[in-house]
Amino acid sequence: MKRISYAGGTIETGDAVAQAMLEYVTNVAQTETNITVEIPTRESDGTMSVHSVVLGPGTQLDITDADASTAGDEAKDFPVPGFGKPAELADTAPPEDADRDAREFDRAVADIEHDLDEQGS
Repeated sequence: MKRISYAGGTIETGDAVAQAMLEYVTNVAQTETNITVEIPTRESDGTMSVHSVVLGPGTQLDITDADASTAGDEAKDFPVPGFGKPAELADTAPPEDADRDAREFDRAVADIEHDLDEQGS
């Protein structure tokens, strides 16, 4: 079990859910997309609940071990939700001129390096 401090509050959930949240936030940090995810949680009175959380590039999570004394099947009690992919991370084909742009960039860098080498000699 993990305890996640998030947006001024805490939730307790399974290890796999916490890891998935951490991986998502780490990968989405490069985009400007937020998503809402339904996270299975255990409340302080032991009841199960679902919390809707918003994850995005500004999300800060503090994940610590929680008391695991409550019996149960963690994988069954805390299924990992589908996070999907933000638009910026979705699999897309590169633009048609991407190869040409990459070659032009490589040539420009080579020219700069050549000029710097000549200046240093």
